[in-house]
Amino acid sequence: MIPERDIRRFWLWWAKNEALIRKVIEKGSEAKLLELKEHIDRKVLGFGHFTWEIIESQNKTYCLIISPNRDYDRLQLTKKIMKAAPDLAHWEFRYAKPENPRVSPFKMYDALLDPVIIDPSNWEMEFANGIVHIYAENLVEVDPETRLEALDLVVTAHFGEEFRIMEVKQLEWEENYEKKNA
Repeated sequence: MIPERDIRRFWLWWAKNEALIRKVIEKGSEAKLLELKEHIDRKVLGFGHFTWEIIESQNKTYCLIISPNRDYDRLQLTKKIMKAAPDLAHWEFRYAKPENPRVSPFKMYDALLDPVIIDPSNWEMEFANGIVHIYAENLVEVDPETRLEALDLVVTAHFGEEFRIMEVKQLEWEENYEKKNA
């Protein structure tokens, strides 16, 4: 459990420094951006095994997301952290990554630490009864452990992290796209 005082301290720090954070994001050098990243890393990791990101917001200028890393117990903690967030003119705060139906290709490393490009652009996904069926021909050559991690990352991005945690019980990979009811 995260002590309330640690959450209050974090948000007091954020509110006090939010203009500087925005300035570094908008006009900072690479060195200043790295310094900011490391500072926020220390603050967020002080809560536990969480990750964070700042993205452009649809409603405000920026959005800080503290991710529970696809973990139910940590989701409850990120909800608690974000519930205490201040109301700031330029900031929106989220307790989990939002859905992103158009996942871009990305690089990850397989069991042998070789880089693998994962391109989900032609994948098909169907959700029913807690199971996501993923049709992805381009994962045939990927080892099973890396394949499962890639599937989980893409499903989490596609449906949103909270949906992934709360609703998805199983992932099933299919090499060929054949609708189950066709």
